[in-house]
Amino acid sequence: MAERTDLSTRARTEGMTAERSAEEIRQDIAAKRETITETVDRLGERIHQTLDWREYIADYPYVALGAAAGLGFLLSGIFKPRPTPRERILEAVAETFEDFTDRLRDTVHDAMGDLPLKKKSGPGKTVKAAITAMLTKAAVDYVKGQAGERLFGRGATHNGRQTASRGFERTGFDQHI
Repeated sequence: MAERTDLSTRARTEGMTAERSAEEIRQDIAAKRETITETVDRLGERIHQTLDWREYIADYPYVALGAAAGLGFLLSGIFKPRPTPRERILEAVAETFEDFTDRLRDTVHDAMGDLPLKKKSGPGKTVKAAITAMLTKAAVDYVKGQAGERLFGRGATHNGRQTASRGFERTGFDQHI
């Protein structure tokens, strides 16, 4: 604004003393354009330096690391899957069974005392472990079926499958009978 006033005052005083030629005006415009271009370039560089995230990270690596960790923590909390009520109930049932088996194991250990037991090795131990695993799986499946029947009712659908009474799933074979 001050430059405009200065230019207009100078133009009036020069206009009174002598007329400026077209070439002088063009040179003056070119000089002003060059100074404006330099000013805009310097301003652009200053803005670029201020907003350059790579330079900020190089200058403050610990702050950048903390910000990245905080952002990751927030995003993980937002996208964390929430368990359904059914999943929470089944987990509670599984924990109850684990507690029951731990108590049963402790009771048997207390009743047996510190008897020296002969450790078995070989295929008999593997077969015993496999049978125990199958029986445990059958018991857990039965309890899941009973819990599902109590939660969803007899013959209700669950996850697109229709459950029969007693907790067994209907197959395509016995639906035709």
